[in-house]
Order: sequence, then structure tokens, then C-alpha cells
Amino acid sequence: MDTTGAGDVFSASFIYGFLNQWDLNRSMLFASASAALATTRIGGQGALSTLEMVFRFLEEHQNYSK
Repeated sequence: MDTTGAGDVFSASFIYGFLNQWDLNRSMLFASASAALATTRIGGQGALSTLEMVFRFLEEHQNYSK
């Protein structure tokens, strides 16, 4: 719908994974899902997802565990 902020969301989400000492694959998946969700609504801040939303998205679309 709107790609505004998707790159920023990806970067912030990847850093979140890094700071939580996740491995590269988990951090990339989390960041990719966060950025994908950010494109589903219009605007930069209005499209931000919660952790629960990102984990739910990942669980619905692949075998991913928190």
C-alpha cells in the first residue's frame, strides 16, 4: 500500500534482533516481516506494528518460533 518507512523499520527491527543476541537468520526474518507489515498501511508511523503483530505474522506464514 505504501512503502514509506519500510527501510527504517527493517533497520530498527534488525538492530532489535542483534541487541537481543538473535542469530543472523532470525534477525533477518524478523526485520523482513516488520518491514512487510509496514507496507500494509499508509504513512510512516501509522503503519508500525507491535512485537505481537510481527510474531503472529511470522507464525502464520512459516515455522518461526519466538
